[in-house]
Amino acid sequence: VMGILALAGLAGAYYLNRPHERLFATGVSGHERVTLADGTFIEINTDTAVRIANKAATRTVYLDRGEAFFQVKHDAAHPFVVIAGNHRITDIGTAFDVRSEQKVLAVAVIEGRARFDAPQNPAFRPLDLKPGDRVVATAKGISRSTAPLSKLSDQLSWRRGMLVFYGTTLADAAAQFNRYSDTKLVIADP
Repeated sequence: VMGILALAGLAGAYYLNRPHERLFATGVSGHERVTLADGTFIEINTDTAVRIANKAATRTVYLDRGEAFFQVKHDAAHPFVVIAGNHRITDIGTAFDVRSEQKVLAVAVIEGRARFDAPQNPAFRPLDLKPGDRVVATAKGISRSTAPLSKLSDQLSWRRGMLVFYGTTLADAAAQFNRYSDTKLVIADP
């Protein structure tokens, strides 16, 4: 009997101490807005899966696939971290977009600052990002660029229910449209 009570106590302690996660997922053409208890706002784009871990020391979100916009309520004592693949984006008081698809990760900072790093790669030097900075990570490497905030705003037009293109190839535009519909556009002629 004592052994059973001890096992039940251990199981209860494990359950209470393990990090709990909430899953938010959208289907194709889906769109969801989530406000966390701390005031942080997350806007989830089409065909996206986000897991939010409730841990005492940090606020951690896992972007399993898709795209999400984060307007973070800054709290230096409890960092807000987004994990996407092998990369981590840490809030330093900011609003930013993260998109992960087909082995490409793109991060765009709209306001404030964020830190981009690869915790599993000790040779990677973290990048401090400011408004207008965009980082794209692929298997071939990482590139960093700066764009006017108006251009980044156009890239976030999905938040307003629109897609905006300037100088985009028809194939790339079709690929963007295809993210939002089960009926796929096919460009037959290059």
